[in-house]
Amino acid sequence: MIRKPKTNSLFSIAQVIIGIALLALSTHLALASETYLEVLNQGGLNQYHAFALLVCFSFFAGILLIAQQAFKQDSHQFDELSSY
Repeated sequence: MIRKPKTNSLFSIAQVIIGIALLALSTHLALASETYLEVLNQGGLNQYHAFALLVCFSFFAGILLIAQQAFKQDSHQFDELSSY
């Protein structure tokens, strides 16, 4: 039986934690958007809807990181169950 290195599992854990952190960040930004938008608009920094892009990007990046990890787990379990 071949053992996988521990760095792979540490990377997987870090990937899930970063995904959850990105989801938490996007949720926080969305809930407190009024305050952030007011500050950005005062400074003229929200010119091209940068805030909305930041929230969407962090949300989808978090979802993709977690989904990638779940897909990797599912394919690994399928390989273990498959006799071919």
